[in-house]
Amino acid sequence: MKSNLRTLLFSGDRQFVFMRSLSMIAALTFALLYSKQLGVERRGLLTFVMTTNLVFSIFLISGISLHLRNLTKTGLKENILGTYLAAIITFSFVTPILNVCMLNLYRFLFDVKFPNNLLYVSIVYCFFSTLSYGMHDALLLIKSIKIASIIDFGVVLIQIAVYFTLLYVGETSYFVSVLISMAVSYLVMVSAVLLLLIYAYNPRLNFSFTTFKKLVLDSSTLTLLNMASQLLERIDKVFLGLQTSASELGRFSTSQSIIGIYKFLPDSIGKLSLARNKSYINLRISRLKLVLATGLVVSSIGGLAFLVVRFFLGSPWELPLLMVFTIVFVEIIRGFYGLLSINAVRSDAYQRLKTITIFQLVCGLFIQPVAIHFFGLWGSLGSSLVVLFVGIFALREYVGE
Repeated sequence: MKSNLRTLLFSGDRQFVFMRSLSMIAALTFALLYSKQLGVERRGLLTFVMTTNLVFSIFLISGISLHLRNLTKTGLKENILGTYLAAIITFSFVTPILNVCMLNLYRFLFDVKFPNNLLYVSIVYCFFSTLSYGMHDALLLIKSIKIASIIDFGVVLIQIAVYFTLLYVGETSYFVSVLISMAVSYLVMVSAVLLLLIYAYNPRLNFSFTTFKKLVLDSSTLTLLNMASQLLERIDKVFLGLQTSASELGRFSTSQSIIGIYKFLPDSIGKLSLARNKSYINLRISRLKLVLATGLVVSSIGGLAFLVVRFFLGSPWELPLLMVFTIVFVEIIRGFYGLLSINAVRSDAYQRLKTITIFQLVCGLFIQPVAIHFFGLWGSLGSSLVVLFVGIFALREYVGE
């Protein structure tokens, strides 16, 4: 019986991709609904809160969790998992403090006032968001691809249900309702993942400084790699939030959210590649066909995103069509580079990844804010493309690894 249960839980690649696509569609629908109700300014502020917390979570957790998943190829010891779980619980208390500091900086720079309940709810959201980020990576340790995709979809459904329940009750604002709905969904997810981990490993939740130190040292390159890829995908919103208006950030992040429905595919393939220790990149078409296919995808997704914004949200939310096409192109290149990086990780090409990652971090943290200062949204997109193309060129030999 137990063997059959394991087989049921730990299989289902196609179901994983399909459920990820459903999750992205549901998340996009939810984002469009609350964006329309929040308005451009509040949507920009919400993006700032979510992105800064995610950046801190990535900085503290991402490399360690990626290294932990790589350890499953040779077997994972329960004491390592116990230390990891204790660490992410600890980090979950740290990120809300850092996020409050960023909100105070935002309030100082733009001379805006936040109600106390917004700050309190942001703290709760940040705690459970960080905890769920670390727990989701831990779930992939047991190669439970099918159950991971079901949990992802369930999280979005819970968010929608709680959000509309709070609106029906009428005791909270749209902004607070979004954060509470997400915090509740993350709480449910964390509980479910803990039960699965207890079933699979029965880890002891104890923090060993020696084990944690070894985890940090062994995962230093992976920390740099994952931190660079994840930060460079999101840090632009922090810089945009600090250097442009909230409305401009709101328009940009909303278009990115709509375009983000495409990202379920490279994201799912990347997770499967690690879980199955297999490459899914195989380019056997001519350059002309590749260019034509890319152009078709860019124009299709970009045109659809532009029309969704125009007819569902209205003209105040619109970005220029050329900029929307550029955002799509950047996300396609980002997805391809992410898959190349996964192949390099599987090939243990840590030294090369470390060199590339350091370059990307320097560009992202120092060149991007300058580009945004002078060129605004175009500066963000242009600097992202430069960083990604350099990374692809450096890792080109891992296309078929």
